[in-house]
Amino acid sequence: MQEMQFYMPVPLHCESGCVLAYSHKLAQLGGSCLIVTGRTGARASGALDDVQTALQLQGIEYTVFDEIEENPLVSTCHRAGRAARELGAEFIVAIGGGSALDAGKAVAVYAANSDLGGEEIYDLDWPLPALPCALVPTTAGTSSELDQTAVLTIDALGVKKSVGRADMFPALALVDAKYTYSLPYRATVSTAVDAFSHCAESYFAQNADTISRMFALQGSALLWPSLTTLAGLSPFIEPEQIDTTLRDDISAGCTLAGFSLGRCGTCFPHPLGYLLTEGYAIPHGSATGVFLPAFLQRARRYERGLFDRFLEVVGAPSLAALSATLQKLCPVQVKMDPQQIEDYRPRLQNVKNFARTPGGYTDSDALDLLRQLFL
Repeated sequence: MQEMQFYMPVPLHCESGCVLAYSHKLAQLGGSCLIVTGRTGARASGALDDVQTALQLQGIEYTVFDEIEENPLVSTCHRAGRAARELGAEFIVAIGGGSALDAGKAVAVYAANSDLGGEEIYDLDWPLPALPCALVPTTAGTSSELDQTAVLTIDALGVKKSVGRADMFPALALVDAKYTYSLPYRATVSTAVDAFSHCAESYFAQNADTISRMFALQGSALLWPSLTTLAGLSPFIEPEQIDTTLRDDISAGCTLAGFSLGRCGTCFPHPLGYLLTEGYAIPHGSATGVFLPAFLQRARRYERGLFDRFLEVVGAPSLAALSATLQKLCPVQVKMDPQQIEDYRPRLQNVKNFARTPGGYTDSDALDLLRQLFL
C-alpha cells in the first residue's frame, strides 16, 4: 500500500478580510499580546492597522515591538521575549515577511522561559511551552505561518540556523493576499521564487508522499505561471501596477507550498542559498533560486517520472525553459575564490537537507556546484 503521513495543526484562514473576520479567535489566545514586526512592512501593507483594530474590537491589550531586522538576530528575539514578559503578554502576534514571522515564533519561546539564554534555544529543551502565536504574513514566500520552524541569525557568527519544536507551531494563521499588494517588484520576485522553491524541493524530496506531492504540484501550478509573468515585467514597475490577481495566485501558491514544506522540508538549494544571503546580502528567495536549475537538473536525472509530471503541471516546455526563467529572475553576480569555497566544507557536512535530495547529496557535490557557478 502507499504510505502517507500528514500533520498540520495550524488553524488557517486564507481569505480577504480574515484578520477582522476572525478577531474572536485572537481573543481565544489571551487578553494581552506583544505585536512583533519589522520597522516598515507591517505598516505599509495595512496589516498592522487591521491587527490593532481587531485587538481593540476584542478588548485585548497590546504593545508593538517593531525592531525585527531582516534575517533576525537571536539577540533581538531574546530581547523581544523579555519585553513580552514585562508586558505580561499571554500571546504573540507576528506580522510581516518570513523574518518577522520566524522571529515571532522564537519570541514566543523566550517569553515563556525567562531563564533561557539566547543560543540555548537551539538545545530544544526549554521547560515551558512557547506562548501561543498568531501569524499574519505580508509577503507570499516563506510559508512560515504554517510550520514550527524559525530561522535565526547567530550574532557572533553571522550564520543562519533553524530551530523548531512542536510547541512552536502557530496557534493561528491569518493570510490575506491584500497585504502583499504594496510589495515592490524585486521583493515580490524573491518571495515568489522562495515559494516555488518550497514546492519544487518538497515535491522531489526523498521523504515526500502522495499527499505532500499533491500540495506541491497545486502550488507549482499557480506559482510558475506567475513567475513567468513577473519575468516579463520591468524591474522598475510600481507595486500598484502589478496585477492583484497575480498576487492572489502567488499568495495561494505559497499557502499550498506550506503544506508540502511542513511535511517534507527542503533540499540542497536552501542551505546553499544561506551562504549567498549571509555573505553577499542576497535576499533569501533569490539566493535559493540561484541553485534551483541545478536541483531540477538533478531531479530529472534521478526522478524522471516525477520530473515529467512536474513539467506537465507547471506548463513549462523543458528544463531549459525553467532554468532560463529562473536565471532571469535571479541574476546574481557573485565571485568566490577556491579557498573560500573549500572553507565552506565543514558547514556543509551532515546537512539534513542534503539527505532529502534526489540521488543523495554530499558536501563535495555542494562544493563542486559552488565552483561551477562562482569561480
